[in-house]
Amino acid sequence: MKRKLAFIFILLITSMIGFSQSPSQDSIAPKKPITIPAKSIDSTFVTYNAYPFDSIYLTASKVIDTSIFHASDHEILEREHTIYSTLSNTGLAHKSMRFNYLHQVGFDMTLPAFSAYMQNESNIVSYQSVLPYSELRYVMTAGDKEQHLNVKFGRQFSHNLFVSFAFNTDYSPGLFKNNKSINNYFWVNAHYLTDNKRYGAMAYWYRNKLEMGENGGIVNDEDYSSHTESDNSVINVNLNSATNFVISSGAGIEQFFNLLPQRKQIKATTPPTVDSITADTLLLRDSLPIVPQAQTKTRKFTLGRLCHSFSYLNNKLYYNEASPGVAFYQPFDTLFNITKSTDSTTVRAIRNTLKWNSLGYQKYNDDIPFYLYAGVTHGFYKVKHFDYLEGETLLARNYNQLSVNGGIIINLFRSTRITGQGELITLGYQIGDFDIKGQWKQFLGTSAKNYGQASFDVELKRQSANWFEEHYASNHFRWDNDFNAATYLTLNLKYCYKQYCIGVKQTSISNLIYFGTDARPTQFSGLFSIREAYLSFYQSLGRFELEGFASLQKSSNEEVVHLPLLLGQLKFGYSQPIFHKAATLHPSLTVRYFTKYYADAYMPATRTFYLQNEVQIGNFPFIDLAIALQVKKANIYVAYSNMFLLTGNYNSFIAPHYPMRDSRIFIGVNWRLFN
Repeated sequence: MKRKLAFIFILLITSMIGFSQSPSQDSIAPKKPITIPAKSIDSTFVTYNAYPFDSIYLTASKVIDTSIFHASDHEILEREHTIYSTLSNTGLAHKSMRFNYLHQVGFDMTLPAFSAYMQNESNIVSYQSVLPYSELRYVMTAGDKEQHLNVKFGRQFSHNLFVSFAFNTDYSPGLFKNNKSINNYFWVNAHYLTDNKRYGAMAYWYRNKLEMGENGGIVNDEDYSSHTESDNSVINVNLNSATNFVISSGAGIEQFFNLLPQRKQIKATTPPTVDSITADTLLLRDSLPIVPQAQTKTRKFTLGRLCHSFSYLNNKLYYNEASPGVAFYQPFDTLFNITKSTDSTTVRAIRNTLKWNSLGYQKYNDDIPFYLYAGVTHGFYKVKHFDYLEGETLLARNYNQLSVNGGIIINLFRSTRITGQGELITLGYQIGDFDIKGQWKQFLGTSAKNYGQASFDVELKRQSANWFEEHYASNHFRWDNDFNAATYLTLNLKYCYKQYCIGVKQTSISNLIYFGTDARPTQFSGLFSIREAYLSFYQSLGRFELEGFASLQKSSNEEVVHLPLLLGQLKFGYSQPIFHKAATLHPSLTVRYFTKYYADAYMPATRTFYLQNEVQIGNFPFIDLAIALQVKKANIYVAYSNMFLLTGNYNSFIAPHYPMRDSRIFIGVNWRLFN
């Protein structure tokens, strides 16, 4: 009996530490074991995985959304559970109205004001399908020649080689002066595995190019809100000749090597065959020698894998202004050059990461019993501020940074999931900064009665000022700051049942670094917090569909953080089969709303949002109507945006001095192709 108990105990511990390569059920939502009948392969079923390789083995592949309910979601900024403050046209700078500090610990290469329209290694995916997969999306508007084209492609070129790429171009001339945007991106990646799956490599390359007219907003808000002038192109704007030009590119490779082969050799003793032995000799078969023969079997224990990644990133930021002496810039710094601004900032990075993790050959669907990783990252960075008209370097700096990182995942009893990860800057730039994240996710109920799941997230980080907040030099702005490191503590409690989620979140901040009313970085040396209650849901009732989200948020210090008290979105749709169910007609209505608040203003010369206390926006419903038609693999739709303007109310400002885009008709098609 003791031996049996000891054996069971050892087996339990072994399964918990996760070195077993046998498959297991979903730890968060356990199900009764069922027998699934064999089905034919759907050659049009497409899934994808995100970078890096670990995600392919740790998480379930995501399925491409082909529902008609989201077919008419043509604007990228409307696809997330937030509302963005933006600049009267698609493709321009934007900032979420929900509090979300986007800067990461370590040297920051992100461009938060343009993040939704830019691709990098975190957005690159690998498509998997039986047939070569392509998807085409084209959107145009009636009248102003706005066009959007997006192409996706994925193909398995051999048994172990997958190649994917995406191309996107957006052209929008805008209805106001100097409000044009031309955005393009292209990325390609390939991942390869050896036949024995012991070695794998993934390579990628991407390039973003954004060209934006910067008009600084309209001079007099009444010129628009009173609607005395129906032609927006004649309304006076603050800047007539300013432009931002951004090129962000990068390339990298990630590779892993399993320390032990998937199968191991075992020795087995088997007697020789007796086909050629005579009957007389058969009497002596017991005296024949035993010849050992080698066999293999799947290894139950692994030593994990070694992973290495290399990346090169390059950001080029150009700001041009033919009339730098206009009134818009006068409240800020004095000018170096009063005739023309040609400010240039380049940021280059080379990163190498070496880590070990406990993965082997088994793929998991968010249910790995145990996962552990540890690694080290070195980065070299170069920042240069340059006036390319004068041919003068205004400021140049080099940075080195070394950090250690690690993480863990534990699944217990198929109902509890504990995850944690951390990073610490140990040498060089921003030494002492750290980021620690943890999550407890608990499945509630049994396999027969599912009561949803609850999760609790915590994040603690110490973050020094980034390179941009510390030192900057241009024709319009110059600063050298010595800020204390900021500290963030975020607590997030959430409960989800089916497709309903509700949660509360608090972020406490000490020594916040932000952009003040002078459009320059400054610091609040005290402690304050932002509290938020939120919900999201999706419900299908027969042919009716309803989806939405809402956020109620409050800052304890409204002098440094301005937020709308309430914001939300609700979308209602109805599906009607037509033509003997050969097609589906789907009308839908979307409403977005946020309460009045002092939204942050935008400074084109530095590409940042900053605090202002003069203009309130909000308390205006943005309503869009769409009708979509689904025919086989194609979705065709017509949408009418911002239709509440038909009531004659033109207080539809989405940022200070920037009205929301006027009512217009969009025509689009999404078409998936297989060959």
